[in-house]
Amino acid sequence: MKKTVPILFLLINFLTLNAQTALGNIENYAESIINNMPGGSVNNYIQPTTANLATWESIINLILSDNLTDARAVASPINYQITEFTDTSLNPNKTFYILEEKATQNRYWGTYIFNKNPTRNNLIIAAPHSKFDTNTGNQAVYCFKNTLAKAVFINGAHRCNSFTSSSCSGTTSVCGSTGNYKISDQAHNTTSMFQKTTEVLYNTISNAVFIQLHGFSKQSTDPYVIISNGTNQTPSIDYALQIKNALLNEDNSLTFKLAHIDTDWTRLTAFTNTQGRLINNSSNACSTDATTTSGRFIHIEQEKVKLREDANVWVKMSTALKNVFASTLRVDKNSLSTSISVFPNPAKNILEIKGANIKSVEIITILGKSVRVYFANELKNTLQINIKDLAKSMYFLRINTASSSVVRKIIKN
Repeated sequence: MKKTVPILFLLINFLTLNAQTALGNIENYAESIINNMPGGSVNNYIQPTTANLATWESIINLILSDNLTDARAVASPINYQITEFTDTSLNPNKTFYILEEKATQNRYWGTYIFNKNPTRNNLIIAAPHSKFDTNTGNQAVYCFKNTLAKAVFINGAHRCNSFTSSSCSGTTSVCGSTGNYKISDQAHNTTSMFQKTTEVLYNTISNAVFIQLHGFSKQSTDPYVIISNGTNQTPSIDYALQIKNALLNEDNSLTFKLAHIDTDWTRLTAFTNTQGRLINNSSNACSTDATTTSGRFIHIEQEKVKLREDANVWVKMSTALKNVFASTLRVDKNSLSTSISVFPNPAKNILEIKGANIKSVEIITILGKSVRVYFANELKNTLQINIKDLAKSMYFLRINTASSSVVRKIIKN
């Protein structure tokens, strides 16, 4: 029988020869991307399809598994690349993985930067309105770099860069007239790579905390900072309050409103933010406000002069986040390196998974489709699963333990 060479194998080898690398200062690199982002009142942004979202989930899982070769192979057909960036402004130098659209853009799904060796593995920083909320994208990258967080997300187009309205609930007047948010508004649309990346990291990294940086025009009755966990409920670990106190240590002239403490305050409370709804376990992140809070989503609205103007004031937020999460998360090593072993790999019939307190194992295809979930009757340190009937291919295992989730790649022979 004539043997055929799999297309994926050819793609992997081609892209290995054309690997993306760069060096310099990650802030300058990101600033160029933000400056070239298309503005509002035009129609560039393309909403991803269901298949696009499944492909994207595979890319994120591959990056989290430190598998750039396969990630590049999967990303290329949807016009994305992963640039391995060495930041030479840091001593020692640090390596970041930048998931970005290729030079000729046609989708505008955003830029996602991952720290290969983060100090704060559970800290995720995001700027969904970087073209609209002045300097928040640059501020987010500054904070990411200086806290050595796990990841930073930046939107790909102005929040009003679409003529199509989002089907998700909530209205705004920022695009010229009061109406539904646009599909290009990454904080108010569940069918987006911003939402999918949030979902994957939320499900994969135990106790991940997502900080969204926003900006607003301060009215005379407003404080300088409005912080919300996406609900009016108080979580068991109140990161919002801790960030407020840490910011006050940096600038005692700041004034605040916290949505779950100042419950009569209703302006800019982010209850319709779809990432917040997801992280707070809403029954429908597109249409239903969360009624309880995980405390793992923090939405921060900032006045410009005191907090967003330039690096001279960005340092306040960066230092506050560094102080809060150094003392509460205490995760100086990557949780993806948790002691979980999978043997044999490649495998033909039986896989044995060893680790502490395993609850379940999910098998996911290279395109992001879940094909099987194994549940342990009780917490186990060893779990055997039969993969004999699976097609020969590469798969991901999402291994859920009592304290974390870990993704591993396997090959079925």
